[in-house]
Amino acid sequence: MSFVKKGNKVFFVSGNDVALNDMVNLIATIMQRIGDSGKLQTGSLLDIKKESHNASIFDIVIAIFKQPCTDEDFLIEALRILKPDGSLVIYEPLPADRKSDTILTYPERISRLKLSGFKVKDTERKTLERDPEGLYFLLKVYNSIKDVCKVSASKPPFEVGSSIPISFAKKQTNVWKLDDPVDEDLIDEDELLDESDLVKPAASSLKVCATTGKRKACKDCSCGLADELSGKAASESTVKSSCGNCYLGDAFRCASCPYLGMPAFKPGEKVLLPETQLTIDS
Repeated sequence: MSFVKKGNKVFFVSGNDVALNDMVNLIATIMQRIGDSGKLQTGSLLDIKKESHNASIFDIVIAIFKQPCTDEDFLIEALRILKPDGSLVIYEPLPADRKSDTILTYPERISRLKLSGFKVKDTERKTLERDPEGLYFLLKVYNSIKDVCKVSASKPPFEVGSSIPISFAKKQTNVWKLDDPVDEDLIDEDELLDESDLVKPAASSLKVCATTGKRKACKDCSCGLADELSGKAASESTVKSSCGNCYLGDAFRCASCPYLGMPAFKPGEKVLLPETQLTIDS
């Protein structure tokens, strides 16, 4: 019974079919551990309520049952008489799975403890064979009973029925909210624009180089963007050629030639398209 410490106040309860002589060594060991015989009280399942213990007076409640305890009042009373963070340890036969003659299974015991208000940290099924200390003290009680398990639970760290006040006052924060009923001064978007923002940009300022894809002239610029960016006005009367073969005709012109599609002409001659060529076919 290593879970019993010096100075603990312990309540020991046994089933009605458990003989007191079979638990003499167990009770003596508990008394030796707590160091004060006055801190140990024993009772049966029948008279646990009749004794009318005060609430929250025991550190540990130990229960020994030969048959699974289905009395829900026992768990309620054990929770009441335990101190906050007090421990409940139950030894009883609990099979892992339900069979035709099963009264209570181990998972059902864990569920009932939780529903009664206890905390169960470790839900792994531990049989008496895996607890040498418990097997030594309870060998006479369970000499012919199988599936005996040790179940440990604890009372929450507060009194049953305790409460704390909840404040519903609205906390003041500096976070802006869209649904804030207080009217805020909104900025007029038109005030953020000046007259220069409303002027339509010139088409020439939107001109980009076909090679770079940006408003940056390529190395062999022939479209006039380089002159425009450098501040020099492009000649409106003549179009300069980068190869010098524009007048010879399409067979000698490059892919970006400004005269592409026009007939051959003499060098220096100004090329004009006839009015009929500018008319859209109907």
